[in-house]
Amino acid sequence: SASRGRQGKAGPRRTSDDRLFVADSKKVHAAGAGVSALELPVMAFLGNLPFPSATLHQLCSALAGDAFERDFRDEPWNDRAEITLPTTVSRKLVEQYSQRLQRMSEASQVRLLSVRSRIIFPAEFNRDVRAADSKGVVLSRNTMQLVRAACDAHAGFSQTEVTCDKHGGRNRYDELVSEAFDDAFVFRLQESMASSSYRMGDCTLTFRVKAEEVLPVAMASMVSKYLREVLMDQFNAFWIRHLPDLRPTRGYPADAKRFDEEITAIRESLGITRESLWRER
Repeated sequence: SASRGRQGKAGPRRTSDDRLFVADSKKVHAAGAGVSALELPVMAFLGNLPFPSATLHQLCSALAGDAFERDFRDEPWNDRAEITLPTTVSRKLVEQYSQRLQRMSEASQVRLLSVRSRIIFPAEFNRDVRAADSKGVVLSRNTMQLVRAACDAHAGFSQTEVTCDKHGGRNRYDELVSEAFDDAFVFRLQESMASSSYRMGDCTLTFRVKAEEVLPVAMASMVSKYLREVLMDQFNAFWIRHLPDLRPTRGYPADAKRFDEEITAIRESLGITRESLWRER
């Protein structure tokens, strides 16, 4: 299982502060210019894992596996040369921070074992939401698939602790956990507005408010946010090749509508369906 630690209250960093900023991805991303605030800590942590990360495709494949490969090449904006990583900081700086983290890991006898992310493209997301008639169900099931994979990969440990952010206002998770683990028997330890905890064999699972205060949850949040933002860079590059004066989008609600209207004509001429890029919920 991943190590656990608490982060201080997130806020603007001093320019002379050379520590890595690890917190809720929304706070880290808002505190920096573009993706740069996310990139250094994410790439530094991932630099201590044995997989290739020289390009966006390599990194996504390493973190998301077959589920990513299945859909990545089907999207027309992924038809060109790879985005090389890192995009905003030097590879040398990333390596320096990775080495510092490695030394700290050895000194504390705590290490990062693995990182996984589930990348869901719009077409698959729309299909799954229609089938479940619930965005929340889709997100919860995919989260628990990641939890199951992590637990299976590290089944030899005597004790595993899983920490997840709460899913909306939900307080009960025992049925969700049991479903993900082949209907295993789940002991309910506590359920409240603040935190819900369960035990299943040697595994304890906690769903809590503000889970990003726990280091592995914060880093997981940052990794997935980073992947999203760099995938959006690749998406924007495709449309700007066809419309050089087009203003890029980050894909969030208000600006996404503007972007969708501006690309409609060229999208239709290219035979690209709206469903392939527009999330229904």
